[in-house]
Amino acid sequence: MNYKTLPIYGKLIYITVVVFLLTQLWKLIGVLFVWSGNGWVHWLALPSNLNDFLFRPWTLLTYMFCHADLSQDPFHIIFNMLWLWWFGQFFLQNHTSRQLLSFYLTSGIFAGLFFLLCYNIFPYFQFDRLFSYVVGASGAICALIVAVGMNQAQRVIGLNLFVRVVWVKMKWLALAVLGLTVLTGFNGSNTGGQVCHIGGILFGLWYGWMERRGIDICALPMKVIDGIGQWINGLRRPKMTATRGGKGYGPIGAEKQRDMDYNADRRSQEEQIDAILDKISRHGYDGLTAEEKQMLFDASKRKKRESDN
Repeated sequence: MNYKTLPIYGKLIYITVVVFLLTQLWKLIGVLFVWSGNGWVHWLALPSNLNDFLFRPWTLLTYMFCHADLSQDPFHIIFNMLWLWWFGQFFLQNHTSRQLLSFYLTSGIFAGLFFLLCYNIFPYFQFDRLFSYVVGASGAICALIVAVGMNQAQRVIGLNLFVRVVWVKMKWLALAVLGLTVLTGFNGSNTGGQVCHIGGILFGLWYGWMERRGIDICALPMKVIDGIGQWINGLRRPKMTATRGGKGYGPIGAEKQRDMDYNADRRSQEEQIDAILDKISRHGYDGLTAEEKQMLFDASKRKKRESDN
């Protein structure tokens, strides 16, 4: 399996599984050498105590890529990744890969902040917040299911139940999955996880409600993610200088690199336009967000200028 050829939801699953295996390996080493193998929890899980979080702010992102041990909950990572695989495909039918990545990370961060807020405001959690932490992508998964259920509510899909195929609307499937996700975790031992579930559901409702009004609330986070990606790519590029007769002539292939960046931007724009056109064929022009309409208008103007030239 080639990581580079995977769709964005496949890459997220790949990263999550790798992190899970590494944490399990670390725990096994701890058992073999008779020392605590749960040290990774301290550095990667999201603590409920606000003071602990301020010293480990990165856990607001890392917690969603970690999951409970197989001995504690073997279905935690399995079902989260299955939901991400299935509903990630549905989400991409009306959105781009960049939008899915932005939505997934933003909803997970929102669910984490909701967890911190609840545990540090409500007296009910005053004892739990001294030692509790949370791991898992359940908050982001719940948000994804709600967003897809609102965006494609009337879509009918077939569920293969082996005995027969059952046809059901997306909104009912989303409600059933959410009910299963929430109820199976409501056992008293996963209160923090349940709080994250609720936070994810609230974010999914907010995203779906705003999207129906033509507003993408993940547009700004997407620009931040793009900026971080460009910065990382800049660090990875070798800066070589050619010299001829003792005189430097600047970086080798600078013009070629600019061409590559230009072509990459064009490909990204074409993918976005293809996704918008596909959305028009499914839901009509009125189904587009304001940002998508502007993007289509700008692409039309660029095409006209190129043809005039």
